[in-house]
Amino acid sequence: MAYRVTKKPWLGAFFVFIFGPFGFLYYSWKKMLISFLLFFLPNMILYNLDSIIAEIIRWLLQTLMALFAYLDLKDKLNIIDDIFSKIFSAISIPIIFLNFFGEIVGGIWLLFLGQWKLVLVAFLFTLFVPYGYSIVFLIQMPLAALLVFAQNKNKKYLALITGFINIFISHALILIYVFFVIDFAISISISKDLNIIALLLFGYGVATSPFSYMASKEGPDAIASFLGVFVSQISYIIFAVAYLFNYPVIAIPIIFLIVFGIEVFQLSIVSQAWNYERDIQSSYDYQPD
Repeated sequence: MAYRVTKKPWLGAFFVFIFGPFGFLYYSWKKMLISFLLFFLPNMILYNLDSIIAEIIRWLLQTLMALFAYLDLKDKLNIIDDIFSKIFSAISIPIIFLNFFGEIVGGIWLLFLGQWKLVLVAFLFTLFVPYGYSIVFLIQMPLAALLVFAQNKNKKYLALITGFINIFISHALILIYVFFVIDFAISISISKDLNIIALLLFGYGVATSPFSYMASKEGPDAIASFLGVFVSQISYIIFAVAYLFNYPVIAIPIIFLIVFGIEVFQLSIVSQAWNYERDIQSSYDYQPD
């Protein structure tokens, strides 16, 4: 790939930062097309939000694209995987703590406050969430069929684009549910004058346990499902902490960027696996003289 020698990484990053996806034309029209399609859906949503937060997110996305172009031209995309691995390790401790004690502590706290009906209804509600999510998930069936078609026909870029849209919808559904739980906890706290920390601790289990349950049924190799669980956990934690510090607005761009980064990370894993399988197949197909 000669362009890695002749093209300057800093210049590629500059073009992408200024011109967005079209800046990838500096060294690859395919990456331009893929990035345009991948960023089309988020940008379509952001441009309909007339606020400073949407503007901040757009510029941060431009910066991430520029960083990707720089690392791509430097042939150091593996750094992205290392960054995400360190992030996952850093935040795993509070997540593990909340997974074991969050809902239990919050539930007992609410019981002492006399809110046994709330605890019971919330518990029963979480039992039905996986079934409701499965029904809503049916809207992705056409995309799943297209993804299978792309994989069978060895259409890598079509598979990556379809996979991204599929992941984006899944994570959007998860975030909608998480925000619903957060909003309900805050509303209950205000209307009934209950301790917000107790509600947020209990709400963590309500928001994340349905996705943990569904992921546990798919086995340890279901990377997409476990990343979906992580999305529910990290988004809930960020929004809850931001609310407690009276800065709930700042949570939106942070959650958006983290979730979008998870989606890109997930696609990079798929792309690397695809390339690995292709190399293995090529080695089998090679016939020495």
